[in-house]
Amino acid sequence: MVLWSPAATGSRTCAVSDFLPHPFWNFSLELYGAEGVAEACLDLQDRRGCDVNVLLFCCWLAASGRPTLSADRLRAILKASDAWQADVVKPLRAIRRKLKDGSWAGALPETVEAVRRRVADAELAAEHAEQLELASLHMPLADRAIHRDEPPEKRMRAAVGNLGVYAVCLGVVPDEKDRVAVATLMRATFPALVPVEIADAVGLQADRVT
Repeated sequence: MVLWSPAATGSRTCAVSDFLPHPFWNFSLELYGAEGVAEACLDLQDRRGCDVNVLLFCCWLAASGRPTLSADRLRAILKASDAWQADVVKPLRAIRRKLKDGSWAGALPETVEAVRRRVADAELAAEHAEQLELASLHMPLADRAIHRDEPPEKRMRAAVGNLGVYAVCLGVVPDEKDRVAVATLMRATFPALVPVEIADAVGLQADRVT
């Protein structure tokens, strides 16, 4: 997933999007930039085939006080978003990675890098479009039952529940690595909670949550 794009100076800055701002996108930018979150998301993407946007979506729904997803509801959402991932996002990601890691005889390195950046920008736009689709598919129903005053621990457990439903939809039985990755997401999403609360929710020993 690309949520950041290097500026001409080489510093890491938030990429500019052509889309209107959305609470889910703003949440994703902040969460993905938190310590350890990008690594945790990419680990789940590479090991388990997770869609990072869906991971962030599960967290955002709960953090904003929306009800826990049912498996049927999430499957319906995934049916719509999976095609976009497969046909648009993943091919762009593959090209970006190939440009980064490949060797191109006769091509100037700066030219290859310029093309890679353009592809990364296209991937970013595709990710953003998918997020808007995810939100539009769920929001009309979910917004009828927002509970913004729910305590953080309850919202955190709802987020863990959403991610558990996603695991079911993927046919994944979570192992300890998965639980550690989820704990990292929960720590960043709900920083007011202490490690023991998160560990209890995800099924880890407290010392595994840092």
